[in-house]
Amino acid sequence: QTNNAAQFKVNNSAGAELGSAQITVVGPAGEDNGMPRSKTLSGVSTSALRRTVIDQMIRENGWVVNDYQKQVGGKKVYVVVAQSPGAGGQTQSRLFYFTEVDGRIYSVATNSPAEASGQIADESEKIVNVLQRRSGSVETSMR
Repeated sequence: QTNNAAQFKVNNSAGAELGSAQITVVGPAGEDNGMPRSKTLSGVSTSALRRTVIDQMIRENGWVVNDYQKQVGGKKVYVVVAQSPGAGGQTQSRLFYFTEVDGRIYSVATNSPAEASGQIADESEKIVNVLQRRSGSVETSMR
């Protein structure tokens, strides 16, 4: 895992802060190694991607709730839904979107109060769309 991470606040359309997001380069995309496509994202095992989230949740005393694949901007995206304890015992919603751009797997990870999870999911998908559209310039902007 690299330390190339971009962190920022996520606001709703009214400008109110929903939570925070971090974009990280997870590593290179893999090659199609004969595994069922439903179990990979650009040649990388979804169980390996899920494991990175599980490891992070163990460090934060959090837990994984669900994982699934979906289409965002016409590209396959792997999503892991998790939760972790927040300030004052409030549960934090954690969403991890994994997508491939320019031969690399990127993670878009968000953190928000549980009641904002629907809104932050919408905003996360917008971030993933921008990431996919800006291919070629993503790595440069993260340096």
